[in-house]
Amino acid sequence: MIARLAVLAALVAAAAGCGGDDPAPSEPPPAASTPTPNPTIAAEEEPTTAAPGSGANAFIGSIAVDPKDGTVMLGTGLGLFRVAKGAGEAKHVVGELRGPDGSGPVSSNLVVRYARPGELLASGHPQGEASLPEDLGLIRSRDAGGTWEPVVDLGQADFHILQAAGDRLVVVGAEETDIRVSADGGSTFEMRTPPAMPLDVAFDAKDPARMVVATEQGIFSSSNEGRAWRPRDAIPAAQLAWAAPDALYRADPGGLIKVSADGGATWKDRGTVGLSPNELAVDAGGDLYASVPGGEVKRSTDGGATWTRLVKLK
Repeated sequence: MIARLAVLAALVAAAAGCGGDDPAPSEPPPAASTPTPNPTIAAEEEPTTAAPGSGANAFIGSIAVDPKDGTVMLGTGLGLFRVAKGAGEAKHVVGELRGPDGSGPVSSNLVVRYARPGELLASGHPQGEASLPEDLGLIRSRDAGGTWEPVVDLGQADFHILQAAGDRLVVVGAEETDIRVSADGGSTFEMRTPPAMPLDVAFDAKDPARMVVATEQGIFSSSNEGRAWRPRDAIPAAQLAWAAPDALYRADPGGLIKVSADGGATWKDRGTVGLSPNELAVDAGGDLYASVPGGEVKRSTDGGATWTRLVKLK
């Protein structure tokens, strides 16, 4: 996650300063359907009035919504936070990972996802000093982050990108270009190589062969599980969320929200979240969630057209 966020920050700074069914691309990517938004919002994205360590300085890099009860889990640089459905504030959670060679707390900078109701998956690092390896691989919690157990690659991998739907997983390791695809909950993986290093990846839960990847070179799609890719849009560094077969969302630098009804082939403008999002997510009912600078999460119930505050970390 940290690597991806660093790449996104570099893109924002640069903008301010100046297969199978899919054939392999044989021509350059088409021109973007709309001009790249100018994300000249550095002063807004880095609040200077908040005290160090406060929620106003929190970088919220992942959002997961439990389809069972609507619990929202937030992975941030300050730790893991839980927002109960209808609650007006987030509560800090420090969970414990129990591994074969020891146990210890986990919390800071986790990327979190719900694979199914009540089952939270994550990757990241331990909290403070603990008898745990630095890289936690893939871990699982069935109690909203209270306790964790290893799933795969404990001590061997740090997944900065993680998407899950049941036993279908798509992960990307830190500083890696290859996408790992699993159909058995992470027991085995197959490697896929996109045209450029992924900044985000999404797949259609109803048809996992359909995948989209966001890169510095723009948006690419695949209809054969990443074996071949087609260029779709030249705008770089989008965040992705696939809500339904006909509802693939993206958030571009500057906060513009777009939707595609055809798996990324074409896009329509929906609205704006106001600032460049750090993360875009969707719940089981189709509501969208976006984290923005300042420790805030916004929600849209109309497909990204309008947004209201869900919670702001303190």
